[in-house]
Order: sequence, then C-alpha cells, then structure tokens
Amino acid sequence: MIYLVIFLTILVGILGYLTYINFRKAEQLEQYCEAYVRFISALYFRVADTRDKLKEVDRLGAFKADDEVGFTFKEIDNLVDDLYTFITKYVNSKDDQNPDQEVQQ
Repeated sequence: MIYLVIFLTILVGILGYLTYINFRKAEQLEQYCEAYVRFISALYFRVADTRDKLKEVDRLGAFKADDEVGFTFKEIDNLVDDLYTFITKYVNSKDDQNPDQEVQQ
C-alpha cells in the first residue's frame, strides 16, 4: 500500500511537471503566432501601398517597354501583385486596422 502511494505521488509529480512544461511551450508558441499575425498584417499594408504606387507610377505605360528597365519593372510589378494576391487570399487583413495608424493616434 505504501509503495502504491509513493508510486502515485511520483507519477502525479512527473505528470504535473510535464503539464507545466507543455503550458510554457504553448505560451511561447502563442506569442510567436501573434507576432507573425502582426508581421503579416503590416506586410499586407506595405504591399498594398507599394502596389498602388507602382500602378500610379506606370499609369501611362512608360515602363512597359521591352528594354531592361521595362522588364525589371514588370517583374517587380508581377512580384508585388503575386504577394498581394497571396496575402489577401490567405490572411484576412482587411478587417485589421493599419498598424501605422495605431502608432500615430
């Protein structure tokens, strides 16, 4: 009987310690997730602004030429469009508030 009580006490101690370790790991992962969400939200607004500025700069089609500058501009434009599409598809950032606006207020 005494051996059973000692065994169960040790088992409860070990299980309590493992629960504590897993709880700490879960808290760390939650903080990482929150940081990633803030990063993706900020990235969304930067990509949206960059996309708008690229469209404004090339509103006349001056960079659509077949030279090196035009090719580079088109590649950057395509990259920004792909990134914008990815973020709007997989991250619901439209409901979030702009992080730059939060700092200014």
